[in-house]
Amino acid sequence: MVLAEIISDMNSNYENRKHGGYSQAFNMQRKMIEAFPQIGLENVFASELYLPIGQKIEPGSLESLKTLVDEYQNQNVITNSSKTLN
Repeated sequence: MVLAEIISDMNSNYENRKHGGYSQAFNMQRKMIEAFPQIGLENVFASELYLPIGQKIEPGSLESLKTLVDEYQNQNVITNSSKTLN
């Protein structure tokens, strides 16, 4: 995925929503985090709260993004093995 594809997806998503279609926002975020993991998980919104009220979401796209986010977090867990002194 290159920047031109991302821009094209964003334009397609806008046109689709403008005509009453489903938003592809979560699918786009999933594609971007897969292609560019360096963007950081903190820049991925895995919640409906980030969409305008009433916007239709592509079926299954939020669940797919949440699964990817969970997998990413599980792979990058930092454990604390230090002991506390009492």
